[in-house]
Amino acid sequence: MTLKRRVFISNILMIVLPVLLFWALMVGISGTVLVINGVSFGSGVAEKIEFLENWHSSGLGIVFTGITMAIVIILTLTVNQLLTRNIIKRIMKPLDTLAAGARQFSENNLAFRLDYRAEDEFRPVCDTFNEMAARLEKNENSRKELIAGISHDLRSPLISIKMSVDGIKSGVAATSEQREKYLGIIENKTADLEHIIDQLFLFSKLDISPPEGGAEFTTETQTVQCDAIIEDCIVELSDEYERRGLTLIARELPENMPISIDPLLFRRVVVNIFENAVKYKTAEKGEIRLEAAQKAGMAEITFTDNGPGVSPESLEKLFDVFYRADPSRNKKGSGLGLAISAKIIAKMGGSIRAELPEAGGLAIVIRLPLVEKDEHNGK
Repeated sequence: MTLKRRVFISNILMIVLPVLLFWALMVGISGTVLVINGVSFGSGVAEKIEFLENWHSSGLGIVFTGITMAIVIILTLTVNQLLTRNIIKRIMKPLDTLAAGARQFSENNLAFRLDYRAEDEFRPVCDTFNEMAARLEKNENSRKELIAGISHDLRSPLISIKMSVDGIKSGVAATSEQREKYLGIIENKTADLEHIIDQLFLFSKLDISPPEGGAEFTTETQTVQCDAIIEDCIVELSDEYERRGLTLIARELPENMPISIDPLLFRRVVVNIFENAVKYKTAEKGEIRLEAAQKAGMAEITFTDNGPGVSPESLEKLFDVFYRADPSRNKKGSGLGLAISAKIIAKMGGSIRAELPEAGGLAIVIRLPLVEKDEHNGK
């Protein structure tokens, strides 16, 4: 029963019970007086009423009426106290439960959940509390993974740089060729560090609200044709990824599909998807197929690789920060790429998801709203 209904019933009882008690006492006292004073039950109604009126106006009647009123007041206060205590108990119990949950949070026990099953107004509050606890626990785990992932990703190139510097300083690199080799390692690992820091900086800009008075992260959107932006990315990146063992294949792309995007950020998304395919390919030569289609007023762009894929349980988690589908992937990158991609696509009003094609591999599907024709034509 809801608290609102309990309060309503209590208010009714606070009115009805005193009235019934007063009526019962007055009827009982009147009957007793009639019997004591020898008024026959066979006497007429008018005779009884006249006798009771005279009796009530007498001193003894006034005393009995005062006693009756006192009893009614005492019983009314008692009933009100009992009903009020019951309502307060119904309110204090869930409040104590919520306070216990807050104390658990203050002790950093984010796994704690409230066990509240009563069907009243506090049930949605407790359910929301548990949902908040689950999100906080997930965020805390993500924070720990973030720190662990950053530490791992920064440590590896730093170790390589340190070893190369030590090799040059100690004279191990005696020839110019060896020094060039070590300098090349330092240059490559410095570029890796720069890429990681750039990814972290972009992720923080996308994820963190600006300080008061600060500017929000903005996108410089423009209307482009979907097939044109995809073909530009392939032309620009195909040679680089071909050298790294990944072939980019564009299926026939439909024309006249205008979308509003930030081209630089969209390119970042495409690169992140390509990088993911390169890192986890198992064959010496991998491939990724790009295709697009118009569905329900949206441009749907699909990137399908021929890699090992992931388990069905991992699909929704691929876009979490530093998530890796299996432990063996811990040595293959920061795990920030797809998380950044998801935030960029959301900034542009779209969505991104992962699917498992029947032929194997992994498919990343991006949906972006199409620009209305009148708007695209400037009418």
